[in-house]
Amino acid sequence: MKKYFYTNGINNFGPYTLEELGEMNITRDTRVWYKELGEWNAAGSILELNEIFESTPPIDTPNNSSYMENMNTQRPPKSWLVESILVTLFCCLPFGIAGIVNAARVESRFYAGDFQGAMRASTQARTWTTVSFFIGLFSGIIYLIVLLVGRGISGF
Repeated sequence: MKKYFYTNGINNFGPYTLEELGEMNITRDTRVWYKELGEWNAAGSILELNEIFESTPPIDTPNNSSYMENMNTQRPPKSWLVESILVTLFCCLPFGIAGIVNAARVESRFYAGDFQGAMRASTQARTWTTVSFFIGLFSGIIYLIVLLVGRGISGF
């Protein structure tokens, strides 16, 4: 009995029978492999898997291009991971953590084929990193003012 594997771009899953693979909610663009195939291919390009998609309409994407074509022509959006880590350490812990969480999602979503999700995660990571930086900067300035005013009052 033939066993199939599929990937989300990060992890490989399987082995599955044809019936089990049909229950995995894969799409025509999901990369699939089995021993006789030799290399990973889009599930929609493998004739024996077409019965899985007979009742499922194709996914309408803005470019409607294949997964590997996007992988070869596009790069992941900026993740903001380094910046998020720095502002978490030096500025504002809670908002910096939100930046780190979103930054960690950028590449995983990109390599899973979720290009719009990767862009959203990048935008959110940038937003949280910027918010964290300015809150930390504002807090530092307030602290410095309070410190200087406190010394000025105690100097009398």
